[in-house]
Amino acid sequence: MMGYECTYFFHHCEPRWLLSRIPDPEDEDPVRYAFLASMAEARVDAFNWRLELGMRRNNTLDKTEKRSTNFTPERAPSWTLKVGPVERPLAFSESDSVPVTPEQHFLERNITMPNGYLYTV
Repeated sequence: MMGYECTYFFHHCEPRWLLSRIPDPEDEDPVRYAFLASMAEARVDAFNWRLELGMRRNNTLDKTEKRSTNFTPERAPSWTLKVGPVERPLAFSESDSVPVTPEQHFLERNITMPNGYLYTV
Protein backbone atom coordinates (compact mmCIF):
# COMPACT_ATOMS: atom_id res chain seq x y z
CA MET A 1 0.00 0.00 0.00
CA MET A 2 2.86 2.41 0.68
CA GLY A 3 3.96 2.20 -2.95
CA TYR A 4 0.51 3.24 -4.17
CA GLU A 5 0.36 6.09 -1.69
CA CYS A 6 3.83 7.27 -2.68
CA THR A 7 2.87 7.26 -6.37
CA TYR A 8 -0.41 9.08 -5.67
CA PHE A 9 1.37 11.72 -3.61
CA PHE A 10 4.16 12.11 -6.20
CA HIS A 11 1.77 13.01 -9.01
CA HIS A 12 0.27 15.94 -7.10
CA CYS A 13 2.54 18.81 -8.09
CA GLU A 14 0.54 21.60 -6.48
CA PRO A 15 2.52 23.64 -3.90
CA ARG A 16 0.41 22.35 -1.01
CA TRP A 17 1.64 18.81 -1.84
CA LEU A 18 5.34 19.66 -1.40
CA LEU A 19 6.89 17.26 1.09
CA SER A 20 8.44 20.15 3.00
CA ARG A 21 4.89 21.34 3.76
CA ILE A 22 3.74 18.18 5.52
CA PRO A 23 2.47 19.60 8.81
CA ASP A 24 3.93 18.53 12.12
CA PRO A 25 1.55 15.95 13.60
CA GLU A 26 2.93 16.76 17.07
CA ASP A 27 2.10 13.20 18.03
CA GLU A 28 2.40 12.43 21.73
CA ASP A 29 3.21 8.78 21.05
CA PRO A 30 7.02 8.72 20.55
CA VAL A 31 6.94 5.56 18.42
CA ARG A 32 4.27 6.87 16.08
CA TYR A 33 5.97 10.28 15.91
CA ALA A 34 9.31 8.64 15.00
CA PHE A 35 7.57 6.53 12.36
CA LEU A 36 5.84 9.55 10.79
CA ALA A 37 9.04 11.62 10.74
CA SER A 38 10.98 8.74 9.19
CA MET A 39 8.27 8.19 6.59
CA ALA A 40 8.36 11.86 5.57
CA GLU A 41 12.16 11.76 5.19
CA ALA A 42 12.14 8.44 3.34
CA ARG A 43 9.54 9.80 0.95
CA VAL A 44 11.86 12.74 0.17
CA ASP A 45 14.62 10.33 -0.84
CA ALA A 46 12.21 8.28 -2.97
CA PHE A 47 10.81 11.38 -4.69
CA ASN A 48 14.29 12.75 -5.41
CA TRP A 49 15.26 9.34 -6.83
CA ARG A 50 12.30 9.54 -9.23
CA LEU A 51 13.17 13.13 -10.13
CA GLU A 52 16.78 12.13 -10.88
CA LEU A 53 15.44 9.49 -13.28
CA GLY A 54 13.64 12.27 -15.17
CA MET A 55 10.17 11.63 -13.81
CA ARG A 56 8.38 14.83 -12.94
CA ARG A 57 5.59 15.42 -10.49
CA ASN A 58 3.39 16.86 -13.26
CA ASN A 59 3.42 13.39 -14.91
CA THR A 60 5.92 14.32 -17.62
CA LEU A 61 9.30 12.80 -18.38
CA ASP A 62 12.49 14.83 -18.76
CA LYS A 63 14.60 13.01 -21.37
CA THR A 64 17.38 15.60 -21.53
CA GLU A 65 20.95 14.87 -20.52
CA LYS A 66 20.47 17.17 -17.52
CA ARG A 67 17.43 15.28 -16.19
CA SER A 68 19.29 14.16 -13.07
CA THR A 69 19.89 17.77 -11.98
CA ASN A 70 17.20 19.71 -13.88
CA PHE A 71 14.73 19.92 -11.00
CA THR A 72 14.22 21.40 -7.56
CA PRO A 73 14.90 18.64 -5.04
CA GLU A 74 12.29 17.80 -2.46
CA ARG A 75 13.13 18.64 1.16
CA ALA A 76 11.94 17.10 4.39
CA PRO A 77 9.69 19.14 6.65
CA SER A 78 11.74 20.96 9.30
CA TRP A 79 9.88 19.32 12.20
CA THR A 80 11.45 15.94 11.40
CA LEU A 81 14.80 17.20 12.71
CA LYS A 82 13.52 17.35 16.29
CA VAL A 83 12.20 13.76 16.36
CA GLY A 84 14.57 11.37 18.09
CA PRO A 85 14.90 7.58 18.05
CA VAL A 86 12.50 5.21 19.76
CA GLU A 87 13.66 3.76 23.05
CA ARG A 88 13.62 0.08 22.07
CA PRO A 89 14.34 -1.39 18.63
CA LEU A 90 11.28 -1.82 16.43
CA ALA A 91 11.26 -4.04 13.34
CA PHE A 92 8.81 -4.14 10.44
CA SER A 93 9.46 -7.06 8.15
CA GLU A 94 7.42 -9.78 6.51
CA SER A 95 9.67 -12.61 7.65
CA ASP A 96 12.79 -13.11 9.73
CA SER A 97 14.21 -15.35 7.02
CA VAL A 98 13.99 -12.73 4.26
CA PRO A 99 16.78 -10.14 4.50
CA VAL A 100 15.70 -6.54 4.00
CA THR A 101 17.66 -3.43 3.12
CA PRO A 102 16.76 -1.11 5.97
CA GLU A 103 15.73 2.43 5.16
CA GLN A 104 18.28 4.86 6.64
CA HIS A 105 15.88 7.41 8.15
CA PHE A 106 13.98 4.71 10.01
CA LEU A 107 17.22 3.06 11.10
CA GLU A 108 18.45 6.36 12.58
CA ARG A 109 15.38 6.24 14.82
CA ASN A 110 15.95 2.63 15.90
CA ILE A 111 13.31 1.27 13.50
CA THR A 112 14.07 -1.44 10.94
CA MET A 113 11.89 -0.91 7.89
CA PRO A 114 12.44 -2.12 4.32
CA ASN A 115 12.80 0.68 1.77
CA GLY A 116 11.72 -0.97 -1.48
CA TYR A 117 8.06 -0.08 -1.14
CA LEU A 118 8.73 3.59 -1.87
CA TYR A 119 10.92 3.00 -4.92
CA THR A 120 8.45 2.08 -7.62
CA VAL A 121 8.08 3.48 -11.12
